[in-house]
Amino acid sequence: MPEKEKTDKEIQIRLKTELKDFSVEDAPFSVPFSIDPAGLNNLVKGLLTNCDNVPEFDWLCFNDLVRGKLSEHLSDREDISTESVIVLEYVEKCEAPKPENTANHDDWVSACRINGDLVLSGCYDNTVNIWSLSGEKKLVIPAHSGPVKAVDWIERTDGGGTFVSASHDQRLNLYSWNAESNSIENLNTCRGHERSVECVAVSKNKKHFVSGSFDNTVKVWGASLTLEDDPGESGTSAKKAKSAGGTAGRPVTRTPLQTLGGHKEAVGGLAWRHEDTEIVSVSWDHTIKIWETELGGLKTELVGNKAMFAVSVGGGERDDLLLTAGAERSIRLYDPKAGNDVKSAFTAHTGWVTAVCWSGPQHFVSASHDMTVRVWDTRSCTTPLYVLTGHSDKVLACHVGGGHFVSGAADNLLKFYKMADLK
Repeated sequence: MPEKEKTDKEIQIRLKTELKDFSVEDAPFSVPFSIDPAGLNNLVKGLLTNCDNVPEFDWLCFNDLVRGKLSEHLSDREDISTESVIVLEYVEKCEAPKPENTANHDDWVSACRINGDLVLSGCYDNTVNIWSLSGEKKLVIPAHSGPVKAVDWIERTDGGGTFVSASHDQRLNLYSWNAESNSIENLNTCRGHERSVECVAVSKNKKHFVSGSFDNTVKVWGASLTLEDDPGESGTSAKKAKSAGGTAGRPVTRTPLQTLGGHKEAVGGLAWRHEDTEIVSVSWDHTIKIWETELGGLKTELVGNKAMFAVSVGGGERDDLLLTAGAERSIRLYDPKAGNDVKSAFTAHTGWVTAVCWSGPQHFVSASHDMTVRVWDTRSCTTPLYVLTGHSDKVLACHVGGGHFVSGAADNLLKFYKMADLK
């Protein structure tokens, strides 16, 4: 029917929510077809007269957030009439992420990871940087002879921490950082890849990490720093030299524990799954591979449509679900038990999606070449909760942790945001 005729009429709706404290009667209501989220909020508040502190809600209809009039939201649907009963789900509205600080780098910021009150960043100027969440620079480490492509924390301690970086120079470095002296005390260099190392992921138990490369392989490494070189072809190992001050002399050389081959193009993203019993890798060859860590064999392969650059595994009840991102400009949600079937596709980005990270049971954050970072609710496939436009060039990395998230971009900036508690 014509839009004007639609908005002059009423429509039947049914309200549902998983918020038990704010649920209403499961019965149809007649509302103006032109009602908007503010009107729907007023309706619910009127029904919850016995509840104190009723929050504002976001509204979902046909797997998308309602941002304007209901009539506009449903304007493209030919199967809607005034006799239809529309199911509307409401969820608690969360505050938008608040920009807090910005950290300048000398080149592209290609990687970032939060752990507690500290942030690691990797830069195309070959350095790894440690920052506080307030944006204070703690340490700059001239880590590599090529751009740093990935970083990850291994462990935080009262006295500092250990972490790993991966680089275009084909190497990975493990560091032991002393917070009191603000210096690197030990350094292990991991050699084995034959081309740029694009991604790294540390296991939940902190015993291992995996790396992915343009040489098409995934390699598994021990995550504990050692004082001796791994045995070379001669089968012997040389002890690490130490300077008088107890800091690292020459770096210890490490070799991989295991190599997983099978991808036909570069490995773009990695994640651990099912209490570290499985490794997930995504590749430019359009595939997702799930490997068993104990046997080192391929367990499952899923095939997508385009090159993939990032993967994130849900926690808790969502441990089965994978988010993937890549050249398709959409984020895809997979349940490997369902095979190649895509559970949901999130399609608002207009450029390659470079990073994706779960931020709660129903929410995640994505970064893209379209210069935006977006916060999503998995129940809304085309409209994100928030679009953050603070970067002036393609965004290369993002990470969520401890009520904050960070993003790094080709504008040489690392941006810090305060993240609301997403429910």
